[in-house]
Amino acid sequence: MSNLRRTVGGAAVLLAATALGATLVLLAGFAYQLAAGDVTVALAAWAAGLLALTVVLFLLFGAMLPDEPTAPSEGWFDALTFCFVLFGLVVGGPLGIAGYEALRPETTAVAPPLTEPR
Repeated sequence: MSNLRRTVGGAAVLLAATALGATLVLLAGFAYQLAAGDVTVALAAWAAGLLALTVVLFLLFGAMLPDEPTAPSEGWFDALTFCFVLFGLVVGGPLGIAGYEALRPETTAVAPPLTEPR
């Protein structure tokens, strides 16, 4: 059962870190839009939803940690968890950028018509 808990915990921390990476990018996009004066409420809603998902997944990871102290030879799980968090943060960035591009408002700038000088 301990191996199943570790597997579920590893998957939960990987997904949590990925969601956190995407959330950070969406929040950065929201701050950019807020500064530009062109705010999209959907972007804030998606960021808040991903942040809630991140908290739930990190709580699931915490629940999957073993209750008893681990033996010294099982320290590989800590290193693997750390690598999963780093990998998830890096992978979440492009997902957040794709989400930002999908949720940002359309900017249709029209150039003035070309006229010849008189």
